[in-house]
Amino acid sequence: MSDATVPPFFRAGGRHRFTAREATVVAVSHPVEEFVRVTVTGDDFDDFASSGPTDHVRAFFPDPATGELAAPRAVGPGEDGIVRPEAPTFARDFTPLHPRRDGDRVLVDLDILLHADPGPAAAWGGQAEPGDRLVIVGPRASKEAPQGADRAVLVVDPTAFPSASRWLAELPSSTRVDVVADVAGDLAWVETYLRQESGRSDFSLTAGGADLAEAVRTLGVDAGTFVFAAGEASRLVPLRRHLRTQLALPREQFAVSGYLKDGTAGFDHHAPIDPSDPD
Repeated sequence: MSDATVPPFFRAGGRHRFTAREATVVAVSHPVEEFVRVTVTGDDFDDFASSGPTDHVRAFFPDPATGELAAPRAVGPGEDGIVRPEAPTFARDFTPLHPRRDGDRVLVDLDILLHADPGPAAAWGGQAEPGDRLVIVGPRASKEAPQGADRAVLVVDPTAFPSASRWLAELPSSTRVDVVADVAGDLAWVETYLRQESGRSDFSLTAGGADLAEAVRTLGVDAGTFVFAAGEASRLVPLRRHLRTQLALPREQFAVSGYLKDGTAGFDHHAPIDPSDPD
């Protein structure tokens, strides 16, 4: 398709080799106090690919009690597919950041949110050191940011800030961006994180408040606006209903994903946010 015929919300993409990659931590840092960043690499990362802001990998961590790492393994060198383990696993999904080549190796960053009462990922990340091992599965595929939208509204909680940083980086400079942060307290750290990770400062940032749907109503959504929302699934149900039912947006104009659900360990982000109205 020529540029003149590409729909404004079209998201290019494609599949990647789906495999399990043994990863080693080579650096640990803190882009902001609220996140720990682990930089990983491995012998099978040469063809690691991630070209979309909603890409995700599943990271498998050692058992917090025993230190044993149970994880899928690759079918074979260069092959597509994984062999799942029989033992229980400890895994969480993450947005891969900054895939890059450094000499003869490919590096990938994973930003892990630190919080009270940490689960296996945050507990592991808070003590991670170079040399630690984990297994990375995915991404299975990528969908790029739309290049023709006049405006984008990103509604995100801290679990989705890494994804939001990719949206900001990968949307064209011609797309005006409003970020609605579903976080309590001062937004200074949010702005710092998004600016430094995206390399972009021309976006507005507001707090989501008690009602995310109302926050989006206040901003307004017109025919040229793409909406991305991700975070705690229950918080997103009213917003999704607003987009789907009240505004009746076409499916290509928005993407809503639950990254976690209160009370559900290891929530599957593929699960319907609103079981009464699944996609």
